[in-house]
Amino acid sequence: MDTAGDTHVKPRTSQELREPAQILEKAKSVDVTEKDPVTLECVVAGTPELKVKWLKDGKQIVPSRYFSMSFENNVASFRIQSVMKQDSGQYTFKVENDFGSSSYQDIPPSFTKKLTKMDKILGSSIRMECKVSGSLPISAQWFKDGKEVSTSAKYRLVCHENTVSLEVNNLELEDTANYTCKVSNVAGDDACSVFLLTSIEPPSFLVKPERQQAIPDSTVEFKAVLKGTPPFKIKWFKDDVELASGPTCFIGLEGSTSFLNLYSVDASKTGQYTCQVTNDVGSDSCTTMLLVTEPPKFVKKLEASKIVKAGDSARLECKITGSPEIRVVWYRNEHELQASDKYRMTFIDSVAVLQMNNLGTEDSGDFICEAQNPAGSTSCSTKVIVKEPPVFSSFPPVVETLKNTEVSLECELSGTPPFEVIWYKDKRQLRSSKKYKIASKNFHASIHILNVETSDIGEYHCKAQNEVGSDTCICTVKLKEPPRFVSKLNSLTVVAGEPAELQAYIEGKEEVIRESENIRITFVENVATLQFAKAEPANAGKYICQIKNDGGMRENMATLTVLGWYNIVQ
Repeated sequence: MDTAGDTHVKPRTSQELREPAQILEKAKSVDVTEKDPVTLECVVAGTPELKVKWLKDGKQIVPSRYFSMSFENNVASFRIQSVMKQDSGQYTFKVENDFGSSSYQDIPPSFTKKLTKMDKILGSSIRMECKVSGSLPISAQWFKDGKEVSTSAKYRLVCHENTVSLEVNNLELEDTANYTCKVSNVAGDDACSVFLLTSIEPPSFLVKPERQQAIPDSTVEFKAVLKGTPPFKIKWFKDDVELASGPTCFIGLEGSTSFLNLYSVDASKTGQYTCQVTNDVGSDSCTTMLLVTEPPKFVKKLEASKIVKAGDSARLECKITGSPEIRVVWYRNEHELQASDKYRMTFIDSVAVLQMNNLGTEDSGDFICEAQNPAGSTSCSTKVIVKEPPVFSSFPPVVETLKNTEVSLECELSGTPPFEVIWYKDKRQLRSSKKYKIASKNFHASIHILNVETSDIGEYHCKAQNEVGSDTCICTVKLKEPPRFVSKLNSLTVVAGEPAELQAYIEGKEEVIRESENIRITFVENVATLQFAKAEPANAGKYICQIKNDGGMRENMATLTVLGWYNIVQ
């Protein structure tokens, strides 16, 4: 790379096309301020040998400790180490070869849109803006009455591409002045000025305080957003009486927002509230309204739940306070109830009542009482459960068993479970143990007695109950007894060839039958019969009627006499 004013590249082969020198890309725009370095680059093309030059005001620039130049890979660079005011001038870039040349020069800045006169209100912010043209980089300076302005909390300087602006915050009277914008680049400079006049705006309401409705003991805040030139003097009035900050209220001003806070309001705070704002050139006021209302409140709520016997009536009652007019609505399972023969609703002396008649299990559900007024609404609820009392639909009145065996007493129930089931014997409550196994599930209740003894004989009482009633059944356990002759066999004498019949009346549960040939034996309705179709002398003799069951055995004996046929001679 050659650091002299002219820079060359090696020639290409003869086979390459002969192209005149040309500038493909001009130097790109950059933002720069005084004493900053700046580098300009141009991309060129053409058949070597290419020669590039940088000129200022028509005079070729040579490398020095302030300027450096390079040309590599068809990119020509020019760098100023520290931009100074004396670097202003017209800069030209030129590239040439044996077939032609091309050049590019810097253009001094000029205003395409100048500053315009401005009249602004104290306390506001402004933006002074102008547009410039010319070769970049362009630097900008702002002056107030000839004194340079620097970036600070008050001023913000912006220079972006071809737009230059100055932002001034929170205008004050001393900001009234002549403002000048001066722009410059390496080719020259230009300036334009404007006069800024600041003035005072009378106060007005940008946002007025809204009408409010509040409940007792709450805090209310009125807000008003102001427009105009501060400082403002604020006053708040209630019904034309001026308010002052104290335990019950606070008056404040933050920026352009005035507010009035009222603490623990009650009905006496209802009324008109006026905000008055004043500054040096005028005043304004606006009025709003506060209405303090008490929303409904349950001072006596519905009981958490209520259990009712089927067929009975029920009364739900609660007490409500609040500002009138209070409207009371009753719901069952989220459906509003209407007055009818079943439901009767009243609201007298703050007491809300729902009277329900002839309830069935289908009337069970969640009941809600809702109270409403313009200030709000509230509700309370209860669960109504309609139940049927237990009734024993099936049970064994008497159960016979044997000693050292097991016996079960099982009962069926109707009604609304769950039931509490208790078994008693001899007025003593029985519990599950090695002796008794007690079970109860849904509509079934049972007791299982193990290893029956004489002491287990007797009456067993089963009591079932729920919240709306109870029922009791009695089951009797007896030991099985052996059969007993109520009427014994009677001796009988018959004539041969005539029928004969022996009968004994028996008491006992089990039927005992023994058969033999040519004899008919019957046992019907506790009558045991041994019947001979045709008695013969051979049938004469002693007959024993033996009866037995699990409880034992008994016998009864009778004699059958069969008489022969005799011919009577007259």
